[in-house]
Amino acid sequence: MVRSARLFPPSPRNDAARTSSPAEHAIFPLGALMLAASVSSWAQTAPAEQSLKPVTVTEKAEAEVQGKDALQTRKTTIGKGNQDIRDIPQSITVLTEKLIDDVKLDTLREALHYTAGITFAATENGTDQDIRLRGFPIASTGDLMIDGMRDPSQYDRDTFNLDRVEVMRGSASMLFGRGSTGGVVNQVSKKPVLADQTDVVGTVGTAGYFRTTADFNIRTGETSALRINAMYNKADNGGAKIDKNGIAPSYSWGLGTADEFTVGLYHLKNNNVPMSAVRYVAGSLAPVKPGDFYGTKADFVDGEANYLHGAWKHLFGNGGELRTQLRSGVFERAQWSTAVGACGARPTATGTCPAGTPPVTSLNPNTFLTRSGLTPRKDRYKATYFQSDYSQAFDALGVRHELLAGVDAAREEAVRFQNNGSTLGIRPPTQVGTPDDGAGLIGSGLSPQWRNSSNYKANSFGVYAQDLVQVAPAWKLLGGVRYDNFKGDFEQLAYAAGVQNRPSGITRTHLSNSPWSYRGGVLFQPSPTQSYHLSYGTSFNTSADTYQYVTPQNANTPPEKSRNIEIGAKLDWLGGALSTRGAIFRTEKYNERTTDADFAGSAYTLSGKRHSAGLELDVVGRLTPQWEVYASYTWVPVAKIDQAGSAANAQASVGQRVGLTPKQSGAFWVTYQATPKLRVGLGAHGATENRPLSGTTGAASASARVPGYMVADALLEYKFTPDVFAQINVNNLTNKAYGDQLYPGFTILGPKRQVLATIGMRF
Repeated sequence: MVRSARLFPPSPRNDAARTSSPAEHAIFPLGALMLAASVSSWAQTAPAEQSLKPVTVTEKAEAEVQGKDALQTRKTTIGKGNQDIRDIPQSITVLTEKLIDDVKLDTLREALHYTAGITFAATENGTDQDIRLRGFPIASTGDLMIDGMRDPSQYDRDTFNLDRVEVMRGSASMLFGRGSTGGVVNQVSKKPVLADQTDVVGTVGTAGYFRTTADFNIRTGETSALRINAMYNKADNGGAKIDKNGIAPSYSWGLGTADEFTVGLYHLKNNNVPMSAVRYVAGSLAPVKPGDFYGTKADFVDGEANYLHGAWKHLFGNGGELRTQLRSGVFERAQWSTAVGACGARPTATGTCPAGTPPVTSLNPNTFLTRSGLTPRKDRYKATYFQSDYSQAFDALGVRHELLAGVDAAREEAVRFQNNGSTLGIRPPTQVGTPDDGAGLIGSGLSPQWRNSSNYKANSFGVYAQDLVQVAPAWKLLGGVRYDNFKGDFEQLAYAAGVQNRPSGITRTHLSNSPWSYRGGVLFQPSPTQSYHLSYGTSFNTSADTYQYVTPQNANTPPEKSRNIEIGAKLDWLGGALSTRGAIFRTEKYNERTTDADFAGSAYTLSGKRHSAGLELDVVGRLTPQWEVYASYTWVPVAKIDQAGSAANAQASVGQRVGLTPKQSGAFWVTYQATPKLRVGLGAHGATENRPLSGTTGAASASARVPGYMVADALLEYKFTPDVFAQINVNNLTNKAYGDQLYPGFTILGPKRQVLATIGMRF
């Protein structure tokens, strides 16, 4: 596994003059400029004629020092700017490069296992980006971010170009627009730095695992640099396969001056075979071995992500800062995979369980398994995002202000495809004791034939302003407001029986919403090591958040609305070497869309309510120079439906616990520097009992659930020189079988035990 500039301390040349974060933005909006000018003229008295001199910043960027060689960081960019975590009145967890490299977290999903309160849904079409936080979705609504901008596309995200992963919990529509009920996840990309260094890392392991990454950073001038990150990864788990590659070049100039610019490209392609889904047995996790593959040769998940980005950061002479960025890309994904189910008799010639066969309550090596293909689907997503944020600290009316304001706009298009109705063939049955049997399809069809099923186009615009006011030496007040305008056009295509590729009708729907979002908070900071907060924030979800399910009924339904109340503390210990964060929260969706018989023909109603409440704790830093620790824990004792629709087919029952919300979840990672060259590490992640969203199997009407689990990971690292190291990882140390992604009809197990050997060098 290759990750550059992570496991080694920064090169001395990294201390060269540059700004506290790389250039991230690229267009200058008139509105933000006017705002900057008006605030400056109101707050300060400037000379009649003022000539701004070039600004050179010599402060060393924390991002260059922290993250590559530490688990702890005090800065974050998730709040629309480079801010101190203690000044953000919401719970924030940062997964640094060191943690990602230590545990060998190749994908975003693997990385998110190491932050508490996050669970994953498996879906009928196989996508694995349905992520839940505090019991609310954060992916299907676009709460995944790249460098602070929306990244809702369905693709399998890799960590090879990530500097860190930031998680902010709780409602945040005031900053990011629609979605953000449970929180947001921000992927921070690597940026060029003023240094000459190359890092190459290679990893081999069990199940045919091979991964290499390279990070080339070349200083091309006094204020310019080129950085290229590349990755190649293959593995063969008996049937499930990984075959992917990626490259991300970027170039920056003006580093350390008043105007920093960055342009770059990103390419990621995968041709994988996913793990087969396993249906529940007696309403619980099927007792199969982790890593056993029961799919067929026809299974696949192919995807490609391509985007270009540009950024510009401008420093004003009065201390103001304008960050502007633009990103445009195309994302494609197609998947067709297998779900297996237990059968108490030999399956029929068509691969189904004979009618009247008693349900299976336990498995043995001779138990028959039926194979069925999950719904094949293909997506093509195009998106262009623009964002500009202005920040400035100034004195006015006798108090200190930290202003943050900005605009953003998006153009999104999605095209969905489905099988055109052709026969796809029969998937032959197998037995529990014969996984990875190389089965192929029987019959005429070997792969799906695609036809257009739905189309989506939308434009959105948002503008926001927030002020953090120092009202007393130890007290700060935060207030913010945002306005969004969203307009979308949707098409659903219908096909007559026997007509494969010519639609018989098209249903067109238009959606338009203009909601407001709010954020407020109180911060009490009696010392540099203490920060206590009380915060309130709102969020909203439009009917278009899945980009697919807009109908004439829900198009007439206003956005759902949510709110979050949180009280917490962020404390530093041991001279700042150790940080702790804790919060008590209540997140509530108070007008959820529900079905109601009285409005079935015209609209859904916003009569649903549900909420979650609990406690979150984080500990990160050094206990001693030798001991380093990271821990994340969430307890959600309450996550239930408070009010549901009155129709017989209402989505949920009052009092029912919301699925994908285990009561307890957590992760920890501890390392010990045994000698100057030898370091060992041990960690784990897990959760208590969990259920899919609906809480039923769909087949036996029994309550489906998976038991709690804990998965252990271990590390042994030896540094031959400061620039050459070897590393051994054992992930899933005990080969634990656990339900990782849940769906009402099946679960996808987590990966089996894997041993990885890594060599890395810098030159």
